[in-house]
Amino acid sequence: MDRTYIGSLKNVSKDVNVRLDGWVQYVRDFGKVVFFVLKDRTGIVQCYVGAPHEELLELAKSLSPDDVVRVEGKIKPRPADMVNKNMENGDIELEAETLELLNHCIPLPYDVNGDPNEVTKLKYRYVDIRHSDTLDNLRVRSVASTTIRNYLTKNDFWEVETPYLTKYTPGGARNFVVPVRQQPGYFYALAESPQIFKQILMISSVDRYFQFARCFRDEDLRADRQPEFTQVDIEASFITEEDIYKLIEGMMVELFKETIGVEIKAPFPRMTYDEAMEKYGSDKPDLRFEMIINDYTENFRESNFNAFKQVVQEGGVVRGLYWSDPLDRSAMKVLEQAASGSGNRFVFVSKSLDGMLTNGPKAVFQNEDWLKEGTYVFSAGNEDKVLPFLGELRLALGEHLGLLHNNEYEFVWVTSRPMFEIADDGSLQAAHHPFTMPDVTDINEIKSNPLMVRARAYDIVLNGVEVGGGSIRIHNADLQRAVFRVLGLSDSEIEERFGFFLDALSCGAPPHGGIALGFDRLSMILCGAESLREVIAFPKTKSGTCPLTGAPAKLFTNQSKELIPIFKQIINDEREGG
Repeated sequence: MDRTYIGSLKNVSKDVNVRLDGWVQYVRDFGKVVFFVLKDRTGIVQCYVGAPHEELLELAKSLSPDDVVRVEGKIKPRPADMVNKNMENGDIELEAETLELLNHCIPLPYDVNGDPNEVTKLKYRYVDIRHSDTLDNLRVRSVASTTIRNYLTKNDFWEVETPYLTKYTPGGARNFVVPVRQQPGYFYALAESPQIFKQILMISSVDRYFQFARCFRDEDLRADRQPEFTQVDIEASFITEEDIYKLIEGMMVELFKETIGVEIKAPFPRMTYDEAMEKYGSDKPDLRFEMIINDYTENFRESNFNAFKQVVQEGGVVRGLYWSDPLDRSAMKVLEQAASGSGNRFVFVSKSLDGMLTNGPKAVFQNEDWLKEGTYVFSAGNEDKVLPFLGELRLALGEHLGLLHNNEYEFVWVTSRPMFEIADDGSLQAAHHPFTMPDVTDINEIKSNPLMVRARAYDIVLNGVEVGGGSIRIHNADLQRAVFRVLGLSDSEIEERFGFFLDALSCGAPPHGGIALGFDRLSMILCGAESLREVIAFPKTKSGTCPLTGAPAKLFTNQSKELIPIFKQIINDEREGG
């Protein structure tokens, strides 16, 4: 008899024989009848063995949680007074006619109904997946990947794989490197993205490409970052930004409908990078609630609040948030905690008919007649520090007021990002990546004032999370070489690192562009999860370790003998070379 999944039992006629395979959830022994709940990846159902089957009854009595069993029997409706409306398949049960113990489970390493720490759950990930929402998250992720593949295939994209082992090309995130045994002193880099390869595919006339690309970045980890992750990589020739917007919006509409049954409205709103920063203090604005940053500089120019008045007189700004409802002390405390340690100047004012609550000089603000009833969050200083600070406070206030958990999905495109930015060491670096097309008509515009140049780049943001980013690419070798030079690379460095790519651009490269979507982040939002670890089968901890396998680990003896002399030789060569 073929296996039946528990999730399909609703469609099975009563008194029809089925075979179920799965894990025992729990057993209830009533002497002459034993009930046990069986689970597979699609659901749970109650089974029972009665007195006429003495041998089966004894076997059922011996079952333990998480034993693996096979059971055959008839699907029966439960008696009306035994229907469990709080249980999946609570109106049916299976009357077992055969029962086979396929494998016994020892006592589980932790209490699955308790609250184990993250390391314990990851060490015994197979238990965690079996007994947590992660199992269903993996189902949603699978549906999502199938939906995206079908959508892109329907739109004439080809799925093409690119190498994981490649050449290190500085300019992006830190790479993991792999020593090459056959060529001592040489290394592969694990690809941080397929950027150059997908552009070369466009030059190769593939025209429309996509890939579920595994990417590797040696970065500090957090809730939404892993050292290895998956992105949906998309590239096409002869396209514009409008083509990308239309393609991705259609994908999102289909994705949300197929995975979680939510209707998404398109087209999505758009705003420039400058507008996002000015209104929301973030280049990934959360539009689930209406609260924008306002300019209060002129209000404080002649104010009695000297701390802010002085900032304005010295050329600084005062920006602030306004919420129509007065807030109590608990909300003010939340804001204090969010603002503490930032180094920014700030003050909170909550005005109601009953009076005024503020962490600043109350008498001063009582005389400011332009203050309406409600709550203000003010900050003064340089605009580039004040705006992101208020952006963080906006989210903290939205979280406290319950405005971020309304089961809404708000997309927005953020466009016209600066092409270049100043790095921590004072050098110039690409704000997106160095292959992005600058929005200029003359190469000299890049050379003369690079920080004023905008990129033909776009990010797609969902509920305050950047779920994708892309750009129109440079397809002219001379323009690409000019961008590299602006970034401080010498001609010899350009040739050494990117010579092969510039050769490709010189051989008939078409206009092209694309986008990369963070598939793990999208899955996290679709599942309502708090962390990427909840939607990845075998994730790493915040320290980059895998408790399940013990990775990373030291080399085995034979590996050490082979590789360590190579590393020592490389170090000696570096020392001798200065």
